[in-house]
Amino acid sequence: MSSDILVKVSALVKDELSLEKIRDVKEQLIKEKSANEYELNKESEKYYRSVEDGLKLLNLSQRSVKEIRDGLDEVNKLSKSSKAAISRYDVIFEATKLYETIDMTSSIYDRIVKFRDLTSQLDQMLEYELSQDPLESGCPYLLQIHYRLTLARDFQDQMSVMADISTTDVQSTVRKLFAQVSVLVSKFDKLLESLIYDIVEFVRAEQISLVIRLFKIIDMEEREDLRIAAVRNIIKKKEIESEKSYMRKLPNDKNSARFHHGANDSKEYPSSQGLYEEILSGTVSTRTMVRGYKNFFFNKIKQSVQDMFVEVRKEYEGDKKFDVLNNLDWVFNELMVVKENVAKCCPEHWQIFDTYFKTYYEELHLLITELVDSEPETLVILDILDYDKYFQKTLVKDFGFSKQEKKSIIGDREKEHLFTDYLSLIVIKMSEWINNLEKSEFEVFYERKTPPHVDSEGLLYLDGTRTCFQMFTQQVEVAAGSGQAKILVGVVDRFCGLLKQRQKKWMDSLDVEVRRLINFNQKYDVDPESITPEEACPGGLVEYIVAVANDQMKGADYSVAISTKYGQMVTKNYERTITEEIESILDGFAEVAKYCSTQLIRIMFEDLHRPFEEIFSKAWYSGNQAQQTADTLYEYLVEIKLQMNVLVFSSLLESVVEETILRFIGALKYGHNFKFKNNKFLDCMKRDFEIFYKLFVQLVPETEDKTIIIDDKFKLMEYFMDFCCGPVDSIIDTWARCLEVYWDTPLVMLSAILNCRKDVDNSTTKRILQAATDVSNDPQRLSELRNAEVQPTFISRVDLNS
Repeated sequence: MSSDILVKVSALVKDELSLEKIRDVKEQLIKEKSANEYELNKESEKYYRSVEDGLKLLNLSQRSVKEIRDGLDEVNKLSKSSKAAISRYDVIFEATKLYETIDMTSSIYDRIVKFRDLTSQLDQMLEYELSQDPLESGCPYLLQIHYRLTLARDFQDQMSVMADISTTDVQSTVRKLFAQVSVLVSKFDKLLESLIYDIVEFVRAEQISLVIRLFKIIDMEEREDLRIAAVRNIIKKKEIESEKSYMRKLPNDKNSARFHHGANDSKEYPSSQGLYEEILSGTVSTRTMVRGYKNFFFNKIKQSVQDMFVEVRKEYEGDKKFDVLNNLDWVFNELMVVKENVAKCCPEHWQIFDTYFKTYYEELHLLITELVDSEPETLVILDILDYDKYFQKTLVKDFGFSKQEKKSIIGDREKEHLFTDYLSLIVIKMSEWINNLEKSEFEVFYERKTPPHVDSEGLLYLDGTRTCFQMFTQQVEVAAGSGQAKILVGVVDRFCGLLKQRQKKWMDSLDVEVRRLINFNQKYDVDPESITPEEACPGGLVEYIVAVANDQMKGADYSVAISTKYGQMVTKNYERTITEEIESILDGFAEVAKYCSTQLIRIMFEDLHRPFEEIFSKAWYSGNQAQQTADTLYEYLVEIKLQMNVLVFSSLLESVVEETILRFIGALKYGHNFKFKNNKFLDCMKRDFEIFYKLFVQLVPETEDKTIIIDDKFKLMEYFMDFCCGPVDSIIDTWARCLEVYWDTPLVMLSAILNCRKDVDNSTTKRILQAATDVSNDPQRLSELRNAEVQPTFISRVDLNS
């Protein structure tokens, strides 16, 4: 038993409970043993069968080797018995060789005599075929020409080998005899080239016979080249082995070895002598060299396609070069003929369609790359990308390419270059459009010679935002039509960037104009005649700010529509990108709208410094500061309400409520003592906030909740009055309750209130502030606030600096 099993058994029997269940343990071990034995038997049987099959093959091989050996022995015996049976065998053998040589010489002589006639006939047939149009004639002499030319070339090859080992006179004679052959070969190659160029046209003209004959010639040439290449390799090895054997028999002389070694290095194999011997023996009966017509065939196919694209470039040169994108269907037509017709006429292993496709692809890729590098316009870029998409779709649909096999006609580098160029051009154009738009709309805004436009609902607006989004929608529509998700997302991204810049410019312009108005009003109040023409401020700024605020809502609506429509056209990842970009400009629109409210509030409250400065002073108790403030605010707000989008106005009204409370509480910084006699302070507080409440409540739009806009804000004043008028001992409880609603109420406000209360001395103030600090900094409270991720409340903005 293995150590692991012993350990397992030991662990099982140590437990007393296990001893009571010894039978179960035994059965468990038996089952495991059976399972292991089954697996072992299965594996053993598998390996046994493999070994058995191997032994059978080995026995078969041994029998085959023995049979071959017996056969060779039998051949050897027959050879010896034949030599022994024939008297003077060597003499007869030499005489036979001599007869064969004489017979070969006679044959060579006859062929030389007839060679001129052969070449003359060949020349006539070649001239005839070259003068005809193969599409009409069908090239009837093609096979005869190839057959006779092959005979002539084979004869030339053999004679050249024989001449190489003969005298220079013989070599010169052979060269003269075969001088005409090279001319015939050139003509034949020219004929083949013309046929190869027009293979697809022959198929279209139903000259299938001609195509098949052409392929038969190339196929035969390929086979003969393979055969002679193999024969030459055998002769080469035989010669090398023979020389090595000869070298081993030489005396061990280093100089001699060096000499022979140097000679072997420069020698070419197979040698003419080796080829000559094989010609005499009959092993080489045709050509002696590879002729390479298969390579010639495929090179001409490639060249024919290249020449077609040269003509295409000539046809579409200059200003018409981009028109070629709409005139490339012929490429697929050519490839379809090759796939469905030409490929069926030639050997399958040629994979002729792959050759055609590769060549067309390379030329198309080169052509498209040239277009990419010529800095096309945006629409042309989209045409290029659209053609690439059409190209890939056609490969899958019409040619049966898989999604993995299909190829883009544009390289990754070129495609990225196109994307970059397109987006750069779009940014340039959009920037130019928006700059022109901004120039005109900001000029109108600064001069304010005419009031803003009024829509059917009586709301003010400017033309800029609508025009801007018309541009945006147009470009997004074009990008979406390209079918390129990356371009669509890129256009949205770039345009959103331009919109963000525009939003910032609006805020900067609003700030400049409001500051200009405030400076003008301040100077006008002091000395109207001191104002220079440059300092003069046109009227209507409030109306224009309202129009800008309304435009932000229109911009937000346009943006959401774009996100909804075009986000569905792309994948989830791209949709997320579009959504994020749109959300960022939505935040920007909200920020500008809020900034418009801020600037309106600056204008409104600029006229209200004096009333707020008098809050809590002696004049306040019998004055009408709250009423003055309410009247001024009403005058602004009642007119703005009619002209402003309801959502923006609700936000503005809420901000005005907050600003009114903040300004009111901010009066604490002047340090006026509270008058508690006869409840004067409390009565005046109630008086003022009743005025404010009546003002604001009548301005709340019907669609909005006054609780959020007014009541939640006024709740702070209840705590404020408790801080100001309540018992000193209850201030900390009030503070704790206040923090539950307004968690970031500043301690400086409580400190300012205590300084204005005559009934609270310095030591009591310090004690109360310390206790309030402890409540504010309670660890549990701070932890809950962090977990809740609460937003700042408006009271945190109170300004109590003198």
